[in-house]
Amino acid sequence: MRGVTVTRKPGDPELLSVTVFPLARAFRPALWREAVTELDRAAAGLAARVKGQLEASATVTVAGARARSYDLAFERSGEKLGERIVFVLRGRREYQLLCRWHAPPDADVTAACATLSSSFRPGR
Repeated sequence: MRGVTVTRKPGDPELLSVTVFPLARAFRPALWREAVTELDRAAAGLAARVKGQLEASATVTVAGARARSYDLAFERSGEKLGERIVFVLRGRREYQLLCRWHAPPDADVTAACATLSSSFRPGR
């Protein structure tokens, strides 16, 4: 696993991050339907682990190909937070684009989340 995280200040729950995970088998676009089923299950499990709710899921386009996006809402240390996780599958890599904000999100956070997905380019 490799990744990078950006926050406004240390300890702030608001953040942007990209994490790269190896896949056991290479992803091919023909496997999309099966991948969506597995990603939906993983997102529901994540929402349950943080005692939150899965508020939205969608297939989106990132770096010219289909990706899967999930919005979660949860509380941590009494703070209401929102989180968008976008899963980008390329070859033998899974990229997780994460954007977390204090709920409700302000315009800066919304713009930062959109920029993360629109500017992302997977490594080689």
